[in-house]
Amino acid sequence: MTKKRKFLFFYLTTGAGHISTARVMKECLLKNNPDAEIVMINGFDKANFFGQLIFEKGYYLSTNFFHGMYPLTYDIAQYRFFQTGMLRLLKLHTTRYLRKVILREQPTDIVSFHFALSPYLSQVVKELGNTINLSVMVTDPFTVPHCWFYDKTLDYLVYSEQAKQIGISLKVPPEKITVVPFALNPKYQVPFTKDDIVALKKKHGYDLNKKTLLMVGGGDGIPGAIEIINRCILRKANFAIAVICGHDKAKQTLLESLKKLNPWLDLHVYGFIDYLDELVKLSDCVVMKAGPATLLEVLSCKKPVIICRYIHNQEKGNMMFAVDNKVGYFIQNPSKIYDKVEELLNDEKFDEKMEKRFSALRLDTDSDKTAKLLLAK
Repeated sequence: MTKKRKFLFFYLTTGAGHISTARVMKECLLKNNPDAEIVMINGFDKANFFGQLIFEKGYYLSTNFFHGMYPLTYDIAQYRFFQTGMLRLLKLHTTRYLRKVILREQPTDIVSFHFALSPYLSQVVKELGNTINLSVMVTDPFTVPHCWFYDKTLDYLVYSEQAKQIGISLKVPPEKITVVPFALNPKYQVPFTKDDIVALKKKHGYDLNKKTLLMVGGGDGIPGAIEIINRCILRKANFAIAVICGHDKAKQTLLESLKKLNPWLDLHVYGFIDYLDELVKLSDCVVMKAGPATLLEVLSCKKPVIICRYIHNQEKGNMMFAVDNKVGYFIQNPSKIYDKVEELLNDEKFDEKMEKRFSALRLDTDSDKTAKLLLAK
């Protein structure tokens, strides 16, 4: 009798990409093996004060508020001596917690979705006799931080040949790195027609005769949104605008006030929502940050992007992927972003140009292939 497969998915809440990838893979695994059990676990328990401070709170503050701090930390963290020091700092508490969880859950398989957890999981699995399949899913698609490949004995799943070459340059054996399709939320992979777009515009109250700009920046909203909207007011924008503010209540309140003061402006303001896929599909152009999950979701829906910010080096490859494939632009200045939006949306050949560019873009998003690889171990 074949043993029932039980997977533990370990993640950290440093950005949305890690946990969103884990959720996608959970759905794919259950689709391919309905009898499997998948348990999602935060790799840092509540008592892991230093781990949360460094990797969760530190990441949030440095990428959203103290922008100069992250590039410095990122560049230092590329060196193995720094990585080793950080691992030693958190080793005792983290390995004890992970061992406790693994012994309690008795998994057949473990997948790590965060580089900070992989070396600890590797150590615990070895101590327990190497009877558990351990894989690492690298969630940075292109410019992968070196710390992902700290342990050269692990099996890595990466999204691109570029990522694989980084691992090989760090002495990971090529046979230990497998290139797999991008793990995307299935909602973004459902084909949609022009009639579907009309239906979505009616559902959400958008003018059927206007182009639509979407601005989205993850849980904390999009930088420069207020300045872009002020530009829309000044220039009497003839397109609809949707702004996702996420958890930024102050920005949401201010934008709603601007909407009331300028009732002619076709502005739609949202907080945190669970139907972003519908707004992406009804839009014509998206202004966003270069987070990998959202960027690939938008591009899979064949919507051009204007990237206003990327996280130092880590997300540079994401930005370059969009720009090099001519389906995106990198513009930081809010005034110039507005100018580019106006240029694109008022171009009579816009749809035709985008259709040609996206037809040349090859995005493999069949995560069932990855699920089958994991199940074959």
